Amino acid sequence: MMKSWLLLLAALILSWSSFAQRTVKIRNLWAKPQVHVLFQGYTVSFTIKDINKALLLLAETGDSTYGISSHLDEKKEYALELYPGTRTEYRNKLQPMIQKGVGAYLLTAGHAMIKRKRHKKLKEMLIDIGTRGIGENDILITVYDPKNRKMVFQGRMKIEMYNKDLGID
Repeated sequence: MMKSWLLLLAALILSWSSFAQRTVKIRNLWAKPQVHVLFQGYTVSFTIKDINKALLLLAETGDSTYGISSHLDEKKEYALELYPGTRTEYRNKLQPMIQKGVGAYLLTAGHAMIKRKRHKKLKEMLIDIGTRGIGENDILITVYDPKNRKMVFQGRMKIEMYNKDLGID
């Protein structure tokens, strides 16, 4: 009986300290972003180079769902719209790749450009890291504007990618 209580207490302490809310500074991107995600009044932009690097890291975890490259033309601009939650109503292959594959990872690494209305750039973001369910290999990541606490992005990320270095800086 005492052993089970200690195990439960240890599990609660570990889950509380490992997943929480934190502030992340947004890094300056070295290249002009080409992929622009419209999400509840915000535009979250990524470079194709960062997306491809994140896909390589995702493949290292054993997830080959999206391949090792986005196959996007770096001379083009891509715009798409996403919604809160991970839905199955995607209209193209880029939407699930960003929301369920690499978008949350790039945001937790600070590799994005986020603009609110009137094209004002955010310098930092508030990230809420969800808890892992039993038997799940990914976690829910929700990103908020620290000024007004409005949701900027919501997606899933493989747990193995949580502290991986993108290696682009």
